[in-house]
Amino acid sequence: MSRGLFDLSGKTALVTGGNGGLGLAYARGLAKHGCDAILWGRNEEKNAAAVAELEALGVKAFAQVVDVSDEQQVIAGFAEAVDRVGRLDIVIQNAGFSNPAPSSSS
Repeated sequence: MSRGLFDLSGKTALVTGGNGGLGLAYARGLAKHGCDAILWGRNEEKNAAAVAELEALGVKAFAQVVDVSDEQQVIAGFAEAVDRVGRLDIVIQNAGFSNPAPSSSS
């Protein structure tokens, strides 16, 4: 089914931090235009709920438990995602982490 000017049918997006907040909003918007989704998040229950919500919009979705602050998890997550779907068309780097500011010595 064509979804007009912004038809993303047949495309797959990876959204980090995709199980809630802005990440889920990005994934939801893409799904409404036909885009399948891979969600990265650290909370398995939130991942499952987000996947169910996107699948209810008629797209394929799955989630991976990936901590973006761990380089090896990111590398393994990408490899698994590409193995499962063949390619990624869109990546939204929404998840983040911060390093505490170094303390100043007085």
